[in-house]
Amino acid sequence: MGLMFDSLNLDHQIDKKVFDAEEPGLRGQLIETQYRLLGTDVPVIVVLAGVDALGRSDAAKQILNWMDSRHIRPFASMGPTDEEAARPRMWRYWRALPRKGRIGLFLNSWYDKPMRDYFLGRVSEGEFGRQIDEGLRFEELLTQEGALILKFMFVLPKKQHRIDAKKQALESVAWKTSKEEQEIAKEYFRRYDHAMGILDELLASTSKSYAPWKPVASADPHYRDLTVGRTLVEAISDRLDFPPQAATVASNGLLSNADAPNVLDKLDLSQALPRDQYKKEIKDEQRRLTSLTLSKKFEDRSLVAVFEGTDAAGKGGAIRRVVRALDPRMMRVIPISAPSDEELAQPYLWRFWRHIPRKGEVTIFDRSWYGRVLVERVEALAPEDDWKRAYEEIRSFEAELHDYGVIVVKFWLSIDKDVQLQRFRQRETVSYKKHKLTPDDWRNRENWDEYRLAVHDMVDRTSVRHSPWTLVEANDKYFARIKILRTINERLEEEL
Repeated sequence: MGLMFDSLNLDHQIDKKVFDAEEPGLRGQLIETQYRLLGTDVPVIVVLAGVDALGRSDAAKQILNWMDSRHIRPFASMGPTDEEAARPRMWRYWRALPRKGRIGLFLNSWYDKPMRDYFLGRVSEGEFGRQIDEGLRFEELLTQEGALILKFMFVLPKKQHRIDAKKQALESVAWKTSKEEQEIAKEYFRRYDHAMGILDELLASTSKSYAPWKPVASADPHYRDLTVGRTLVEAISDRLDFPPQAATVASNGLLSNADAPNVLDKLDLSQALPRDQYKKEIKDEQRRLTSLTLSKKFEDRSLVAVFEGTDAAGKGGAIRRVVRALDPRMMRVIPISAPSDEELAQPYLWRFWRHIPRKGEVTIFDRSWYGRVLVERVEALAPEDDWKRAYEEIRSFEAELHDYGVIVVKFWLSIDKDVQLQRFRQRETVSYKKHKLTPDDWRNRENWDEYRLAVHDMVDRTSVRHSPWTLVEANDKYFARIKILRTINERLEEEL
């Protein structure tokens, strides 16, 4: 057994009389703390992990019994559903997150399958480490968004683990353990020291100041439940009484300035395409896109297309030309506007996570997660530290998408100020285009130079090999549409 677990072999027991005497007061503290939490913007994420499956289930039942279960969101799913298996590994956890002021109770977390697969020899040490790092990035993002993460690792001495494994095969409990869990419990017993070594390695690498592990000796249910209950009261109360100070994100030369070279300066906005040539090429590129997305190779991949650009640059028209080439059963267009109350109650990336396509499908984002480093930066809608930190969060997010077979293409459509003004005037006079022009468009135009700097920083900081930015010269809509379709096709051909 690893050194971290040595103390758990000591006699951790609490007499039932002691438990019965303390339980009413502890329950009252938990309810009081939970109702204090409801009025805050702090989500609490409770992870119950370890080789003691019955102990985790019983501890979860006790939490739900002691607290108001209406404000607790449990997640207890051994294996991914078909819907979940068709998307990135973390998708099922993104969707299960509690809203602010609520508690999420994870009986099966992002650590369980990597730990189990590594123990059973299904994945290499390198893949195990990669998945653990993925979980750590997820936790770091959540804590930076204000979440409190409490992680409990339930461990049994070897003798008790054998008894517990037998109970799993005999007992009927509210949180039933699956046959797979029962078989894994037996395997843990047969290779107990190896399992404890993996747990020790896991805890050493993933117990961070922002999301520490609490090892729990779970042989005695009274000790186990009081330990979990006391920890919840103490941790949540401390968080509410002493909110963490936000760390300042250094710019590290991040911000460009008006006099520095800008990526938009390299664009030749005079490029254009004759109408006859456009009509021929767009049919060719659309047929090409149809063929690629209906191919056998695409069935195990998916496509995310991100469209950002200057107001009136032609995003909508370009998206329509892409959509025409796609099977409507396998695609979605997600228009992004101001977040709803439901979305504001979740981490920033949550409203994008949930729209990630399953294998063989396409999702097009008309504006995207880059709003944090564009409009939220320029309009001061997000604190400076939040949008500065977002570059790294976005890079990690897109890297995880790529790791799971999602092809990400990103377009910035650029026009000059004269063309924008011309299109604004046209929208004012054409009845079916009037709805496109809003007061926000005019206000954004006044911030032209600020957006120009923000776009440079965005491209500079988030254009990487697996998800590069394509800057599109969009003064001529025909030229822009062909460049976008051709870029998508070339990227699909390269990836497939």
